Amino acid sequence: MAHKPDFESFRKSILREGPPGPVPLFDLFADPGMVESVLGESFPVNLHHYIEEPMDNLPGEDLPALMQSMDMYVRFCEHVGYDYVFMVTGFSLQRSFTAVADSAERQNWPDGKRYWQDEDKGPIQNWDDFERYPWPQAGELNHIALQYVGSVVPDGMAVAPFMYGGIFENSTWLMGLESFSYALADQPDLVEAICARVGDLATATAAQVASLDNVGMVLLTDDLGFFSGTLVSPAVLRRYIVPHYRNIAKAVHEAGKVLVFHSCGNMYTMMDDLIDDVGIDAKHSFEDKIMPVEEAYRRWGDRIAVLGGVDMDLLTRGSEQDVRRRTREILDVCGSQGGYAMGTGNTAANYLSRENFLAMIDECRRWNEENFAS
Repeated sequence: MAHKPDFESFRKSILREGPPGPVPLFDLFADPGMVESVLGESFPVNLHHYIEEPMDNLPGEDLPALMQSMDMYVRFCEHVGYDYVFMVTGFSLQRSFTAVADSAERQNWPDGKRYWQDEDKGPIQNWDDFERYPWPQAGELNHIALQYVGSVVPDGMAVAPFMYGGIFENSTWLMGLESFSYALADQPDLVEAICARVGDLATATAAQVASLDNVGMVLLTDDLGFFSGTLVSPAVLRRYIVPHYRNIAKAVHEAGKVLVFHSCGNMYTMMDDLIDDVGIDAKHSFEDKIMPVEEAYRRWGDRIAVLGGVDMDLLTRGSEQDVRRRTREILDVCGSQGGYAMGTGNTAANYLSRENFLAMIDECRRWNEENFAS
């Protein structure tokens, strides 16, 4: 797939700076299994360990294998046709997982496991837990993976850092969503303290990574919703979460970078807050059964960029013909006026059909050639 990375064109396209042009590609992330499948090679390390553990705590002898893994992500993004490389930051909080055998056709992690967040109880249940928790210090955050990737990306390519969860997700992970929900009534001061600590760390992370060389945009990821609404009331989000989003947006924009907000689920009661109060530049993650991406583009596409939207279920179980047809349907509505980038409804997950994923990208290329031929 011949493509010369050009992040500046990507930026202008989604921000509608200049006349409409070819639709770029966007995805939040690619699972290791998809990267391995597309490149036809295996990672030399267990990436789950590297993502969950602060990299400055890793043995020095692990660094060559880690660098090889980062190189694979760069080559994957260049090969597929992205104008940037998605990469984790050094912001990581200890939390509780349940590990089960991975049933996907392609393993997500080299240990053959899939990791699920414990939504019952996390490491913080009371004030004593809060005080004992090993909170990282903002000045000690280490963004070594981002710094390395920024030094090796091809000319024209940028880096897009994302935090492993946002303010709402990390706060609920620390308590467990069930415990967090009870604490909203029983311990609101503890909820506020956790959200404040997480929000301050996330804001510091955003400011740090936005200043790094070759970083072009910051991806604020925070899953706020499920099928029929937000996981907690909009009032709770406005009180505990949105103020930190504002701080992050300010830090990213002061550095001259683009802020993309990713959230799964039906969180659309919060869109005006995100656009008018926070000031996000783009929204990502769409599910056909909640709101097809075309509808989101009609509602908000004149105010922010709308990204992705090819439904994950279709990419997993549909036929290649259906994927190509759906890709064109979306492009015919969203692709001609700018403010849109093509991609999956969420991520290049390891359970997607590799053939369908590549068919979506190829159909976008064909559509661009037909509509923006020079």
